[in-house]
Amino acid sequence: MKANNNTNPRLCATCAKDATPWMNSGSTRARVFHFLPRNMTEQTKKWLAMLALPRWGPRRALVAAEQAGGVEKAWARCCHEDPSACTKAWEVAARWMDDAHHHGMDTVGWNDVRYPPLLRHIADPPPVLFVRGRWPDARQWPKSLAVVGTRQCTALAAKRARGVALEWSQAGGLMVSGLARGVDACAHRAVLDGPQPGHQVAVLPCGLEAVHPHMHRGLAASMVAAGGLVVSEQPPGRQVERWMFASRNRIVTGLSAATLVVQSPRRGGSLISARCAHDQDREVYAFWEKGMGTAWAGNRMLVSDGLAHPVEGLADLWRAMAKGAQGMDVSTLRKRLGFPSGCEEVWQAMAHRSGPVPLATLASLPGMSEEGLSRQLFTLEVQGWIRRLPGRAYLRV
Repeated sequence: MKANNNTNPRLCATCAKDATPWMNSGSTRARVFHFLPRNMTEQTKKWLAMLALPRWGPRRALVAAEQAGGVEKAWARCCHEDPSACTKAWEVAARWMDDAHHHGMDTVGWNDVRYPPLLRHIADPPPVLFVRGRWPDARQWPKSLAVVGTRQCTALAAKRARGVALEWSQAGGLMVSGLARGVDACAHRAVLDGPQPGHQVAVLPCGLEAVHPHMHRGLAASMVAAGGLVVSEQPPGRQVERWMFASRNRIVTGLSAATLVVQSPRRGGSLISARCAHDQDREVYAFWEKGMGTAWAGNRMLVSDGLAHPVEGLADLWRAMAKGAQGMDVSTLRKRLGFPSGCEEVWQAMAHRSGPVPLATLASLPGMSEEGLSRQLFTLEVQGWIRRLPGRAYLRV
């Protein structure tokens, strides 16, 4: 997507590029529509109407639908009890849906077959998601990893965020974050610059057309153009408010099978994310090793409180995830992740040998670069497809 020439002179080059408009672009790739059965669209509209009622929220709407036997019956009951309020709420819901389609958004309701499976199992899932971009394949959601951390990250934290996001997306996983400054932005940009730029989801705290922070509008646009997804539970036109950040964090972790806290001080939104993930019965990891200073105090607190598993680096993180906090074995991990994309060349080369394959043999494959070989071996090993042996050799398992 082309950058806006009228950049703000007060922004640095990177931030100026990320501040380009994204909702009014003419790119056809950025406008994704799914034509759904009329009854499904009507159900989504009724969910939105209940959310538009005074003093109603996601939990109350879901409880009402469960007690009534479905969203249609719940909405009918609401209309019977307070027809005046429901008339106004229906008009609001219609406006939200019209605005969404006008801005190139799609709506995914609770009854939609595309609704993220992991998100259904949190305590207060959003009944409706406003989305923009390519919807991930259903097989990608179990491979989702939330990468969170402070907005004021150190150089080491930025490096680790980029490394995790890039490696995870290269291995076929889905990277989820909040598009905030610092760790979030480092992770999103790393995936965007990698070979699988669309393997990521950004969750916003506000309406999708009002990207927060504003400087990341261009980043959001680039993600969508590259095949990524931007999501929010807030309707179009809803400006950001303080309470929305914590609400957004529960969706970031709820979409994900596991959460990694890259860096957090003693107080910060990433600690809320970690607790959300823990309460949602998801695995939580945090970078922590002796000698880390106060910038990592939140990581240390999570580990000492038993809310996160400590990992010292990228390789340690992959090993911990492969093992799993509850003793997940290799076969379970392989079923969950599927075969990692981009590793077929090494895997097929090893298939022609019945025993261990020396590293030198793999390095001599036609067109194989040292970087490409290292990445494939690393990914296959941490996901349990091969085992490294003494003497610089590898074995398929």
